[in-house]
Amino acid sequence: MYSESELLLQLVLFAVRLIPLVFVGAVFANLCVELGVADRIARFINPLLRAAALPKGLSIPLIMVPLEPRVGHAMISSMLERGEIGEREVIASSFLVTPLVIAIFLVPRYYLPVAFPALGVTVATIYILCTLLCSLAKMGIAIVYGQLTAHGGKTPTAIEKLHSSSAEASKRSSRRDVFIVALKEAAVLTKKVAVRTLAVVLFLAVAGYVGLFLWLENGLSSAIGFIGLPAHTITIAATYAVSPLAGIALAGAVLSQTEVSCRGALAGLLLGSALFRLSSEYPRHSFPFYASVYPVKVAFKLVALSIAIDLPVLLALTAAVLIFM
Repeated sequence: MYSESELLLQLVLFAVRLIPLVFVGAVFANLCVELGVADRIARFINPLLRAAALPKGLSIPLIMVPLEPRVGHAMISSMLERGEIGEREVIASSFLVTPLVIAIFLVPRYYLPVAFPALGVTVATIYILCTLLCSLAKMGIAIVYGQLTAHGGKTPTAIEKLHSSSAEASKRSSRRDVFIVALKEAAVLTKKVAVRTLAVVLFLAVAGYVGLFLWLENGLSSAIGFIGLPAHTITIAATYAVSPLAGIALAGAVLSQTEVSCRGALAGLLLGSALFRLSSEYPRHSFPFYASVYPVKVAFKLVALSIAIDLPVLLALTAAVLIFM
């Protein structure tokens, strides 16, 4: 839980980190398109693209998203701004590589250093697998959504022709001209993202100042007291809702003292994860990130769909742990 000054500092740091990455990602994406690099890289991720009926032009961004999500999404946003893709491609591609983001970006940086030492191999493994199941559900829905909507919007053939024409044009231009074009287009996109980021930061600063996030956290934490779960499970969930690291540490501590079963600890962690996403991750992190890169309407759809997928899966997993473990 951040104080008002800490929240403002986090928001400013978020903007300072994001805007340069957007510019770099946009330049990189534009150069890849202009120089025809996308076609050569596409083969590495073509199976996923074909499964979701997405164009080859998204290959480079989808490879970048698991390695550095901010740069990858900036590249997708650049393509959206250029009119090469529509909302369909943004939504499907964002969810398609979610398991890779968890496995490559989040697990080594956040889960492995904390979960295994605190929870032990068995509980940590089940907890991480449950997290991966949420992302696999997103991937499955992205594939189904991509196939069902393949007839709408720009077709892969049209986009590939656009990339092909860009590559042919770049052959007729000098590398200096291509680089100047990429810089100009990246500057235009970065300016739009900077304006959106400023608006998002101001909104979140005001929301934090008036106590919106505190009210949301307290309300959700209080609500779980009526579910009828064991006291330690509720305590773990409420702690995780405020700070995942503290929730995992608490679960590990009570597990080591045999004050809670593996079932109770896992249920608390999964329920706490659902509460944390509702009270903090979606309003404080996901939406500001998406809204600073994409148009607000697209950002809202991405967050709303994430909630619609993640929460039922997490609640179903919590129920399964309580019933079958």
